[in-house]
Amino acid sequence: MSTNVAKKNTMKYIHAAIMIMLMLCGGFLPAFGQITPLGMKVFGVFLGLLYGWIFVGILWPSVLGFFTLSLTGVTSPLMAFVSGFTNPTVTMVIMSYVFAYCLGQIGVNEAIAYWAMSKKIFVNRPWLFATALVLVTCLMGMLGGSFAAIFLMWGVTKTIAEKNGMEKGNLLVSMTYALILFGGFSGGQMVPFFGGVIMYGGFLTAATGVVVEGLQFLVIGELYTILSMIAVILIIKFVFRPDASKFCLSEEMRAEYATYKLNSKQKVGLGLLVVYFLALLLPSVFHGAFWTMLSTWGMVGMTILYLVIFSIWKDENGNDMCSMDECFQKGVAWGPILLFMVTIPLANAMESEEVGIMATVNEFCTPIFSSMGTTAMLIAVVIIIGILTQFLHNVVMAALFTPVLAPIFISMGGNPITFFFVLYAALCCSFGTPAASMQAGLLFGHEDVPTKHGYILGWAYYFATVVIVIAMIPLCDILFAGLV
Repeated sequence: MSTNVAKKNTMKYIHAAIMIMLMLCGGFLPAFGQITPLGMKVFGVFLGLLYGWIFVGILWPSVLGFFTLSLTGVTSPLMAFVSGFTNPTVTMVIMSYVFAYCLGQIGVNEAIAYWAMSKKIFVNRPWLFATALVLVTCLMGMLGGSFAAIFLMWGVTKTIAEKNGMEKGNLLVSMTYALILFGGFSGGQMVPFFGGVIMYGGFLTAATGVVVEGLQFLVIGELYTILSMIAVILIIKFVFRPDASKFCLSEEMRAEYATYKLNSKQKVGLGLLVVYFLALLLPSVFHGAFWTMLSTWGMVGMTILYLVIFSIWKDENGNDMCSMDECFQKGVAWGPILLFMVTIPLANAMESEEVGIMATVNEFCTPIFSSMGTTAMLIAVVIIIGILTQFLHNVVMAALFTPVLAPIFISMGGNPITFFFVLYAALCCSFGTPAASMQAGLLFGHEDVPTKHGYILGWAYYFATVVIVIAMIPLCDILFAGLV
């Protein structure tokens, strides 16, 4: 074993030991505020999980969290796991992953990308071409193919850079990689019946009973996505001024993309994808028995139908057009799902009156925020939560602050959907440090993106989000007025 590997292993052991110590020793810390001795045990598990997610990993610290939470006496390992796994939101998140993998198998994302890159308007226009790469990825993310779209468009970007002889470390190329990542996730995260809104909105529903849905949220969310991507591009172009002369789509490359032909599977997949979206969006607009039935089926029902159609349909070799086995076995990212699952029994424990954690947080936050107007509170939320989530995992921030801040905002007469959008946007722009989110690791771990560029682009995204979200607050209040 090399010296470097030995040192890395030693640090891993140290971080694991610190995480476990925090989980087990919370009860020995002095209580403060309204937190009880039992509350300090639960708080210790929370601190240990937070430390583990930042320095150890996502999956196995989350699994350990189910056990260490049971040691506090608030639940058992079985019931902690059951409360997380049987949550309806978890089912919808799993089905979102399965659906995204299915789209990749069918080739829907590839078809959209090749079609866009075949247009003459992008030839020898580097900034327009980079913008097109990003916005096409946003579109594919909105259609359910975030991961597939990101890696596909990363491949296109790498090909363009290599064919033009661009060295690694060019800021424009780094920007394109980063914004493809940001836009691919944001495009999907702003769809009200996909995993992001379902997961984070679950905290709002649990705290207030308000459900995030409707065409209006999709419009606002995608508008924010497009504006924030363009804002970062403008920041990079006019503030950092990278050399863009070599990042060009040549006529030869465009012609190569133009030769791509859709097969029957992709054509049907795209057509059914349109039906899928309409079936999920239109019940919020129209009323009647048919629309009620579609609303009852929801995202899970429509995903099942989509999967079954391509499982029944066979190719020339007798194989399923879409392997449902692979969709469930390879498409589901269990790390973030288990992270979300363990936050459910943890949040239940933290909200318990006999624990006193939420009472203490309320005691601290209520005087600060209740003295503000609704607009001032929203501005404070997007700035403060946006900064905190660059250092603390975004799912944890959602679980901690949504139950506290949402009721305060509603009591002030504010629209809860507007509040959720502002908080959610602040949580989703979590790319400023490697610890901000699981997705941030993809940016800082990319071999062609220098770490310095990762920080520049992650924080540029945060600042763009703050400005755009604040500017959109009046529009949110207008469009969301009929949703509650």
